[in-house]
Formats: sequence, structure tokens, C-alpha cells
Amino acid sequence: MQTPKHKPGSFWFGALFLTLLGALTYLPLAARMGYINDDWYLMFDGYVGGASFFHDVFIVDRPLRGYVMQAAFALFGMNPLYYHLSAFFFRVVSAIALYWIGNQLWPRRAVYNWVAALLFLVYPGFLSQVNPIDYQSQIFSLACGMVSVVLTLKALQTNSVAARWGYVIASAALAWVYLGLVEYFLGFEALRFAIIGVLHLRKTEQTVVARLKSALWESLPFFAGVGGFLVWRLFFFEAERKATDVSLQLSSLFESPLTALWWLNYLIQDVFKVVMVAWTTPLNLFGFSLRLRDAFIGFALAGFAIALLLYYLRQGEEKTGDNESSNGQSEMREGLWLAFITIVACLVPVILVNRHVTIPDYSRYALAPSVGVGILFSVIFERVNSSSLRSGLIAFLLGVSVLTHHANAVRVADETDATRNFWHQVAWRAPKIKEGTTLIVLYPGSPLSEDYFIWGPANFIYYPEQQSENPLTIKLPAAVLDGNTVTQITTDGGVETPLRRGNYLERDFGNVLVITQSSSDSCVRFINGDSPELNSFDDGRIVMIAPYSKLDAVVTGGEIPAVPAEIFGAEPERGWCYYYQQADLARQRGEWNAVTSLLDEALDKGYYPNDPLEWIPFMQAYAVQGNVDEINKMTKLVILDKYLRLQVCNNMKYLAEHETLSAEVNDFILKKICE
Repeated sequence: MQTPKHKPGSFWFGALFLTLLGALTYLPLAARMGYINDDWYLMFDGYVGGASFFHDVFIVDRPLRGYVMQAAFALFGMNPLYYHLSAFFFRVVSAIALYWIGNQLWPRRAVYNWVAALLFLVYPGFLSQVNPIDYQSQIFSLACGMVSVVLTLKALQTNSVAARWGYVIASAALAWVYLGLVEYFLGFEALRFAIIGVLHLRKTEQTVVARLKSALWESLPFFAGVGGFLVWRLFFFEAERKATDVSLQLSSLFESPLTALWWLNYLIQDVFKVVMVAWTTPLNLFGFSLRLRDAFIGFALAGFAIALLLYYLRQGEEKTGDNESSNGQSEMREGLWLAFITIVACLVPVILVNRHVTIPDYSRYALAPSVGVGILFSVIFERVNSSSLRSGLIAFLLGVSVLTHHANAVRVADETDATRNFWHQVAWRAPKIKEGTTLIVLYPGSPLSEDYFIWGPANFIYYPEQQSENPLTIKLPAAVLDGNTVTQITTDGGVETPLRRGNYLERDFGNVLVITQSSSDSCVRFINGDSPELNSFDDGRIVMIAPYSKLDAVVTGGEIPAVPAEIFGAEPERGWCYYYQQADLARQRGEWNAVTSLLDEALDKGYYPNDPLEWIPFMQAYAVQGNVDEINKMTKLVILDKYLRLQVCNNMKYLAEHETLSAEVNDFILKKICE
């Protein structure tokens, strides 16, 4: 039997549907998504330095994040799935809080309050939900901010003095928490005080001045949270990161009065982006490039979500009546003003520190304004007279959101698979890499914007030992392959010693190891600078630095290192690339018979290379063995590609200089390969 709180149209019925629709939006691929971006250094620091080390990581800008990450790491450990579930939970809490706030302000429009909460929950302009380890603090901050506003309303509604002050204190405490985690969420305070203003401006029996005074007086206790935080943040805390140093960022206004005009320009642009662009650009970037199978799964999820939506809307309309849900102009004005104030107020702190909403790279700045976006669209839809058109418009936005987030999750899941495959191949190829070697790595089709995207996984495999000192020493440093790195390597740029968030590196540009993968269906290659093996698909920067790669950084003795399954997943199938990596290692060891034995085993199992360049180790092994017939067979596979033929020629000549080859083999190299 249904209890009253679970009946269609009740608050908890709405909360249940928000949870279901949120799960359809965010959880289908949660188990497939692993570490991405900043997750790598955070998880490595927690694993090697212990959970308490997060305090040293975040002391430079947002000290409270250290406590959140310490608690999350203690609860969830290294498993990314738990972080996804936690982030989802807090996202749902935020949406339910907005739903409750709407019901307290406009109790006659419960369906539209629910729509506002839904559009806020599934808002497609925030694309970092797939990165829940690094964004755990932001999403937790969002929940704290919304619950803090809920407690403000509770304080205003209660008649008990003790309960009122209890709510006030809890609200102020949560304000400290959410601002301590993400200071640019400051716009939620405008939402809080705008709500107080709305409640007092409704008292039409009083003069406007009296209402404003009453609102101001009622607001004073709630200034304790934001006011106390701002005093501490502006006058006592010294941020080491320029990006979070408020006084440093605001100084640009005094240096150039035109800065204010630029800020206004950016504000107008960002309002347009969070309201309009968020529903189109991410879908165009990710959704329209899906594989056919993933596209149909996305459409199926969107269709199921729309079916749940239409069922809920139908139940809501049957309970309230379509005509009863239509409210007066005053409530419409309240909703529009509340939406506008929230959107603008949540963007202003971002712009004042010279940041800008950019989708998809800086979509995090669109998260807080999405509260106002949800309210705005709910008011607009409420004014649509046709019930079927209204439901269709809401369904369309929900479908866009579900498909966008599915496509974003597919992107991250594919990136996770590719990254895990890459490092499993590295482990197959290198039993050990010498400490102090600077890694230069290029993934296929995946830009690497930070060095810890490389040294994080590398050190998890080769140097995962616990460390007690501060800062942590990164034993396998790395550098992002950009123009500056190319210059440093090719001009013997010496040693860099960056220290960032408690991680100390010594990057020696005279001691680099280049590892690359040309495409997702080719194998990872360790570049030997004395005889680089390159193909026409390799990045031009790889070609430039290839001669400087030191293959002797690979320690050839030992077995395949342990690769943590909770981080890198289960070992992939030992197909062609496994045999290629083992053969390349055997070649480095000088075990030429092992190279050809590995080839025979691979071919017997039906494995073949997708990149003809990968025949080279086997051609060299047959050359050492004097087997011209086998070399001839392989030559026919590479001879039509001029660039590849040149690579084979150069590598066979290099082999002839370092190994004793028969006269017949040398003659074949000169006349059949290099002619």
C-alpha cells in the first residue's frame, strides 16, 4: 500500500523521480570510467603519501579541500566507481534541495518547481561529473550551498527561537564549508538573500521601505557565514596560487579602467553561454561524433528518461489540474528575478578573478549558474498554454541532456580504456625504468595537458612505494610534449625542478625516454634514439625528439611488473601487441631466437600487426639468423610505403653496423630494401 509521502504529486515522489532520472543520466557507464586528468596526481599522492597528505596538496589555495579528500580517500580508497556514486548522490541532494526551496516559495506550482530541479540536475553545460575524484569537492560544495539555503528558509519558517538559531548556525556553518571548498560559488549568497527579499516584499500591507528594512534585519544573522568567510579569505589567508589570490586578480581593475568593460562584456557572453550554448555545443562536440552503437544506446537512455518524465508530468497534472498550476504575474516575476539574480551573481565572482565560461574546457564555471537556469526555464515553460507543447519542450531539453552526458561518459570511458591499454603495454615492454628518467609520452588522439597525466600512471607501476617525506619525490618525472619541451630536448636544456602541490620533480631534458602510440589499433613503441622507428602517422614533435630518446633507461632484467587492477583494470588480452612488446624487449636483450619464437607463437594464434612498422624487430631477427626468405616475405609488406621503406632501410643498416650479418643478408638489404 502506498504511503501518503510516496503518492504521485508528493514531494518524496518527486524526489524519487529526480533520483531515477539522475541515475539514467550519470550512472550507466560509471563502472567503465577510471582516472582522468587531475585524478592521477591526487590518487598517487593519497596512495604514496597517505590520506593526510591531501592537506599539504590543498594548503596553498583551498585548505578545506584537504579534509574532504582525506575523508573520501579513507572511505573509497582507489576505486573510482565509489567516487562516481558519491558525486551522483551529492548532485541529487542539490537538486532535491532546489525542489524543496521552490515548493516553499511557490507551493501551488510544485510540478514546475520539480522541472526546475530536474533541469538543474541534468544540466548539460557542466561536463566534469565524469571527473568525480578531482571534482568531489566542487559537487560536495554545491550540495552544502543548496542545503545551507534550505536551512535559511527553515529558520525563517519556524516559530521556535531555539530551532531558529539552530538552523541559522547550521546554515552559517555550511556557508563556511561550501565557500571554503569553492570560493567562486559565492553567488549562492545572492540566491539566499534574494529569497529573503522575496518573502518580505510579499507583505504588501507594509510600505516598501518597511519591507526592505525588515528583509535586511532578517538577513543579518545569515551574514555571519559569508561575512566571516570573506574576512578570513581576504585579510588573513594568503593564497600561494595566483588564480585564487583575490586581491591580485582584482588589482587588474585599478591598473586599467577598461578591465571593467571587459568584465561586463564577458558577463553578457557568459550569461548567453550558460542559458543557451550549454544545450547545443556539448551535444555537437560529443553527441554527434558517437559510434552508431553508442548513439543508439544514448537514444534509448534518452527515450526511457523522457518516458519517466512524461509519466511524472501526467501524474502531477492529474493531481493539481492544469489550470490550477498557472499562477499570477507576481509569482512569474519573482521566479524570473530569482533566476536572473542567481545566474548573474554566480558568474560575477568568476569574472572578477579573470576567469571565463568556456565549454567544454571550463564548464565548471557553469555549474553554480545552472541553478538559475533551471528556475528560468521552469518559469518559461509554465507560461506555455498548450500542455502537450509544454511537455514536449521539457522532454526535448531532458533528451538533449541525457544524450550529452552519455556521449561525454562514452568519451571518458574510451579514454580510460585507451590509457589502461597503453600502460599495460608499457608494463609488458619494460620490466623497470631507471629512476630519474624523464618520460615523454604521446597517447593516440588524447591531448596531454599536464605532466602528471604521464608520471601518475608511470609511478603507480614502477615506483609505488610509500613515502613519509614532504614534498613527495616523483621518481619518474615527465614533461608534456609541446614546443618548449621540444626546444629543451633538442638544445640540451638541462634540468628543471618544479614543485607543485607537494610533488617535487627533477626533469632532466638530457635523459629522456620517448614512448608513443600512433593510433588506437597500433602498438606502443619505445623509441631508440640511435635508430628510431617512425611511421607517417607519428606526430611531428615525436619525429623531432626521437633521436634524443635513450632506450637504455629501460632495465631489461626482470619480469612484467605488477599493474594495480583497481587503477588500470584487468590485463587486456595478450594479443599481437603483447607479443610485439615481448619481442621488442627480447631484441633489446639481444635474444634474437626468442624474437622469432614469439612471432611464430603470435602467428599460430592468428595475431597480426595493424601497423607494418611492427614487422621491423622480426625482420632484424631473421637478418641476424641469416634467413633471407623470411626477410623477403616481410619486405613485400612494407615496400609500397616509401616512408616505411626508408625506416626499414635505416634500421637494417643500423643492425648491420652492430651485428655480424651474412653477405647474403647485407646484399639483400642494399639491393632489395635500400635501393
